Amino acid sequence: EKKIKSGIITGFTTGGVAALTTLEFEPGLVHHDVREAMQGIAPYRDEKGHVIHYRHHDTWHDDNGSSHIHSLILSPFITVPFVDGKITIGPWQNLTLVECDTRDRVRDIVFQVMGE
Repeated sequence: EKKIKSGIITGFTTGGVAALTTLEFEPGLVHHDVREAMQGIAPYRDEKGHVIHYRHHDTWHDDNGSSHIHSLILSPFITVPFVDGKITIGPWQNLTLVECDTRDRVRDIVFQVMGE
């Protein structure tokens, strides 16, 4: 089997409400800032703490309409170049799975490598 030294690797999460990105994995950013930003775009709860109704809820009888919007904005896939067998990301970047759903789930990630 031939080893690929340079090219691209693409990761794709098969779940409908998860995303892949690069992120500085710093607690304030991960556990507060990103969540706050996403809630500003497509909030899960209103100012009184009630779950906001999305039309998606009517179809599937669940509460994760905002989760679908969050994952749409963030993207379920990422493509990253690698050179000489090393992924070329910055020192503060981490490849990160972002769970957007309202409950815990098991996620599968499919990877494809292309190069020479």
